[in-house]
Amino acid sequence: MELLKINSRGDAVELLQELLNEYGHPLVVNGIFDEATEQAVRSFQADNDLVADGIVYTKTWTKLINGTPVDLSKMEDKYLKEADLNRLAETLSLDVATIKAVNEVESRGRGFNADGNPKILFEGHVFWKELEKRGIDPAAHVSGNEDVLYKKWTKAYYKGGIAEYERLNKAINVIPNNSKVADAAYASASWGLFQLMGYHYEALGYGSVTGFVGDMQLGERQQLEAFGKFLQANNLISYLRNRQWAEFAKRYNGSDYAANQYDIKLKEAYQKYAAMQPDGGAPKVTRELIKKGNTGTLVQELQSILNELDYAVPVNSVFDAQTEQAVKDFQSSHLDKHEQPLTVDGVVGALTWWALENPRPRVASGVIEYDKLPPSEYGESPLGRAALRIAINELKAGAGEVGGNNKGPWVQKYMEPAGLPDGYPWCAAFVSWCFLQAVGGNRKDMPFKYSAGARDVFNQLKSKGWSFSGDSEKQPMPGDVVCWWRTSLASVNGHIGFVHHCKDGFLYTIEGNKAANVAGFSYVKTRMEKLLGFARVYG
Repeated sequence: MELLKINSRGDAVELLQELLNEYGHPLVVNGIFDEATEQAVRSFQADNDLVADGIVYTKTWTKLINGTPVDLSKMEDKYLKEADLNRLAETLSLDVATIKAVNEVESRGRGFNADGNPKILFEGHVFWKELEKRGIDPAAHVSGNEDVLYKKWTKAYYKGGIAEYERLNKAINVIPNNSKVADAAYASASWGLFQLMGYHYEALGYGSVTGFVGDMQLGERQQLEAFGKFLQANNLISYLRNRQWAEFAKRYNGSDYAANQYDIKLKEAYQKYAAMQPDGGAPKVTRELIKKGNTGTLVQELQSILNELDYAVPVNSVFDAQTEQAVKDFQSSHLDKHEQPLTVDGVVGALTWWALENPRPRVASGVIEYDKLPPSEYGESPLGRAALRIAINELKAGAGEVGGNNKGPWVQKYMEPAGLPDGYPWCAAFVSWCFLQAVGGNRKDMPFKYSAGARDVFNQLKSKGWSFSGDSEKQPMPGDVVCWWRTSLASVNGHIGFVHHCKDGFLYTIEGNKAANVAGFSYVKTRMEKLLGFARVYG
């Protein structure tokens, strides 16, 4: 956690200001820790029994994040992942170091505000032009709208952060219920990580500006992909491919690029990331086709991946009959990059290599049957299976949020035994409730204390000696509990759910509060991020 105080600047200060706004302290989100921000911090600290010194560090950050009306744990699914950068590099035929350098220098650091909406900046002078393009005279609508409609650029009306949506909504209602005005308003804001202007939507391949805006709301991956389309549409790829930083910056950042040293920043960022790459940042080399009878390091790599995916073979660098059978077993149960079944021939070509690195399970029915109880397994917990049956029944009934984030009668039902109303994260309460029903509804018969805290539930099970790690030889079984950490290993934040079953290197789960409804999810078991472990709950 970053220490912030008066005169601090940067993205962390923006996040602080956005969170304080969520608590009812109206601030301009400008990334500057000014006197108004300090006063809001002191007020927040006083309201929460903290030392009111105006300095934001561990205790204040924890209180801000853990108590925010917005469930920040849900935001993680929207944030950019390493795989997203790798995917764009492959799409544009650029090395990963280049994509990371451009992302570092040209992005805003975060694509979303603390309330879950994309970062935007509304431009009134662009709105003027966009109205004109649609046959609407902007001059006739200036009165009362001076802060969102003007002919020349000015930063005087910027509010920053969440407050920019107030300006956007005001612009949309310059002429109420007019689709042309609404489209002009959306086109006049810059969106997401790379602050792409809405009026670029057509050049980026979107059928409408609302389609572009909808994509920007989905996640930073979509924002990155739109940025990639922008680079292509403006013929900027070749400059990146040839590492012509000044030529790229001149066309992307404008004629003042040198004054802001964008070209130097790009070069230095590239050198940093290239040095981190095992191959010095060079583009990924396509692997050769290998089959039975081949030997060498590529075969050894294949055997290591097969073992990682639970297809046990000796790692001896020899493509023998056992390795061939393991490849066939993998091919028979996985899809290629085009979502088509792999050819089961035991030969590892481009599509099988891709599937090994990006495993997608092939299911005969087309879907995982989360709504059915999986076959029993030797050694599983009868109580865990009973709780899983309850969880499946809730999934089939459509249990989940109604009327808002963490709201509604289902959530109330799960939270009530924990002594809490709805409005709080409910994954652990859902797990607790299922176990409560499994023991007949008497809390005294539960094997752990009913709790709405994921880490609390897992720590209780761990203290009883029931937990095991993800890399343990012990395999998860139906009805086991799986738990993740959230903001950090040291924090109290976590997420918890049920194991539905484990097969072919994949873990299938039923979880509450990861989506709006109780739902099923799948993971590559050996590549689960932020995994705390599993637990088998006994009666």
